[in-house]
Amino acid sequence: MITQSVFISYKNSVQLFDVRKPLTPLAEADVGGGAWRVKWHPTEDRKNDLLVACMHDGFKIIRFEDDFSGDPQTVKRYDEHKSLAYGVDWSYAQPSSNGETLIGSCSFYDHKMDLWIG
Repeated sequence: MITQSVFISYKNSVQLFDVRKPLTPLAEADVGGGAWRVKWHPTEDRKNDLLVACMHDGFKIIRFEDDFSGDPQTVKRYDEHKSLAYGVDWSYAQPSSNGETLIGSCSFYDHKMDLWIG
């Protein structure tokens, strides 16, 4: 079993590490705008979905493979905010019948909060 850790940076990427081998990332995703906040999906069915506030490139859901091989995929993005992407979190309510979850996101300078599905 891999014990993972997420490293976020302002260099436009999110890296996943096995904490037993901290020098070599298991996977890396280019998120385009510096990662400000990241949250793993709270359910087992979507445990490989990472929600990211990407500062200058909106909000994204990045999906990783179970074994972290292959390139992570952006499966959804939300670009309705007109300011710095700052905070984001999954709802812990029951997902919809198609597995999508309510998401809350907020932007920095305009103090705007949106709710969307992802």
